[in-house]
Amino acid sequence: MQSIPVSKNIIRSATEDDILGILVLAKEFSAEAPKTHKWNLKKTNDFLISAINNDNMIIFIAEKDGEITGAIVCIITEMYMSNTVVASELAWFVSKDLRGTSTSIKLLKTFEQWGKSKGANYIGMADIEGIGNLSKLYSKLGYSVTETTYLKEA
Repeated sequence: MQSIPVSKNIIRSATEDDILGILVLAKEFSAEAPKTHKWNLKKTNDFLISAINNDNMIIFIAEKDGEITGAIVCIITEMYMSNTVVASELAWFVSKDLRGTSTSIKLLKTFEQWGKSKGANYIGMADIEGIGNLSKLYSKLGYSVTETTYLKEA
């Protein structure tokens, strides 16, 4: 009997060679996002390069059969008024057909482990209005609402 290779999701740190694949996902995500998050190729490309080359930032990607299917961009900082260290998600996107699967959770769990390894006291996640409601997922994973952001067009 011939064995058939099984596709497996791999989670790993991104390199500059991964930027094109991440840009494809970011553009897909932008099409669903509010107008404040609309696509700008140069800005997104520069941001990704900066994140990869910054010691306080990291991008983790999900990869399946050589294709990037998800990414989470993370930063570690101290709060401005205390010594509390927070690992924050700056961007998190997964291919639409893989949302709600283990790929999303694996990216999040990898980010949480990285944050803890960097000395984070807290892990911060965001939920952009209008794309999907992540409040149940976050609550199930032990997160609680601590801040809400409101935007008004100037």
